[in-house]
Amino acid sequence: MRLYNLAFTVLCFLAFGALGYADTAPFGVASAFNLVALGTVNAHGQTLIAGNIATPSDVEGRIAAANQVSQASTIGGNLRGDPYGSLASGYALVAAGGVTAGGNLNIDGGGNVYAPTNNSSYNWNETPKGSVISTGPSPVNFSSLRTSLDAETLELATLSANGVVGAATPPGGNPSWLVLSGTSTTLNVFTLTAAQFSDSNNPIDIQVPVGSTVIINVQGTNVTLGAGIYLNGQQESDSNNDESKILFNFANATSVAIDGQLDGAVLAPFAVLTSNSQMGGNFIAAAIGLTGEDHNDEFAGTLPTFSQPDLAPEPGTLLLMGSGLLMLIGLLRWRGRSGQLTSTI
Repeated sequence: MRLYNLAFTVLCFLAFGALGYADTAPFGVASAFNLVALGTVNAHGQTLIAGNIATPSDVEGRIAAANQVSQASTIGGNLRGDPYGSLASGYALVAAGGVTAGGNLNIDGGGNVYAPTNNSSYNWNETPKGSVISTGPSPVNFSSLRTSLDAETLELATLSANGVVGAATPPGGNPSWLVLSGTSTTLNVFTLTAAQFSDSNNPIDIQVPVGSTVIINVQGTNVTLGAGIYLNGQQESDSNNDESKILFNFANATSVAIDGQLDGAVLAPFAVLTSNSQMGGNFIAAAIGLTGEDHNDEFAGTLPTFSQPDLAPEPGTLLLMGSGLLMLIGLLRWRGRSGQLTSTI
């Protein structure tokens, strides 16, 4: 093989064969936060929903709001495994429009507070203590995050269901359950109507292999959970790690109300989310109203890869590609000086 061809082959290998992509969090930077309010805008960039959060007294994880946080008292009391914690860049609370809660906020899990305007005082129950940052850009780029999560919810909604809704009740189960039965050991997808999701007389029981990821696409614009969720015949709870692999996706909803215990991520970037029950997971919406106690069980499932994956090469790959390019340039220059620069292809 001629020297030119060899260099070209090496470069192609580096550029394409060795190209690696960094693993991405399921919801980008939002994966590190318990409650996320994105806000919504129309095609002209006009704000439709401001992205406020009015939180309850106890949020075990972190909070991020595109606009104001107007009520809170305790944040970060239990970060659990916190697999995506580094994405929070050291912040427990990000309020791009400021904090208007008044009184005291207890930051139990550590981290700074970003709040351009602020009328609250803070107690950091940690060492070292965090700080209130009121200048500079928001550590969360809500515009970019909103764009990516808007696309993600719509893509998830296109997945074909491979699970059965209304399957036979398993032995020992409650005959009133609405049974969602899936057999895949990796990914089980279900589609529910708003009526099925809200039926308080027929609680949802998810029957799937242990360790599998579950995506439940819930249709409708105004959606309410009418009863607590069951997983493999047991009421959902923090003690079962498989709840962290369940995602409820509301691609068309403008309002989502959780009136029964729910453990599992909620992706509803066009909706106002409220709750009067205990919730556990990542809760992502356009805005979040008053909720019950929020437990921090970060989503641990594996989502499918869509048409626009994260294409950022890892630093090591960039170095290899750069080295290959420099080698090829050097060879071409050397052959040019020696009069040997002729095409061999």
